[in-house]
Amino acid sequence: MYNAKIIVLDAGHGGTDAGAVNGTRYEKNDNLKLALAVQKQLALWGQTVLMTRTDDTFHSLVSRTDKANAAEADLFVSLHRNSVATATANGVEIWVYTTAGSGEQGMAAAVLERIAAVGIQSNRGVKMGNYHVLRESNMPAMLVELGFLSNTADNRLFDLYFDEYALAIAQGICDALGIQIDEAKPVPPEALYRVQVGAFASRANAEAFLQTVRGMGLDAFLVSPDENNAK
Repeated sequence: MYNAKIIVLDAGHGGTDAGAVNGTRYEKNDNLKLALAVQKQLALWGQTVLMTRTDDTFHSLVSRTDKANAAEADLFVSLHRNSVATATANGVEIWVYTTAGSGEQGMAAAVLERIAAVGIQSNRGVKMGNYHVLRESNMPAMLVELGFLSNTADNRLFDLYFDEYALAIAQGICDALGIQIDEAKPVPPEALYRVQVGAFASRANAEAFLQTVRGMGLDAFLVSPDENNAK
């Protein structure tokens, strides 16, 4: 039996607030997709999960924290993708309030450790900032920046390891709250049809063919057997 907690998952942005934008990719969509996947996993483990939004609608920051405070939640987790003008910036970071208490830094570190174990470009650590959703939440709160929407490789990692990231965040939340879970009971990923164009014993040949495929206008990437990421 699981020791149930009340967890608020906040899919950042939404509706008229797209968040970061990279071509046709909107942060608000990535945030919602991730929040719903984490919700599904936590519910399987018997947790009470409240969502600040479940569709592409706008909700004010005040309404998000008011909902969490009214529910007397145990933890508030806001999910985001990062973005800066420099396209080379990459990696994952988690923010807590500037004067964080109640062990929030340690709780955020537990989530970040799980995410990093999946495979990320860089671990940017736990940072402290003065954000509304962190400052105005009466319970411990964190804001997860799961890679940079402005970085091509981070986007590929987000797509390639999406199920693993969602599971890792759910596991990290349980670690942070001291919830004992059955990690052998993950949510089955949705069925996906994957197309593999080629496999090569030589990395040089693989990289040459990768450039050929990209030259055809296809969004291809290299998966290396000895690296836990995609390039």
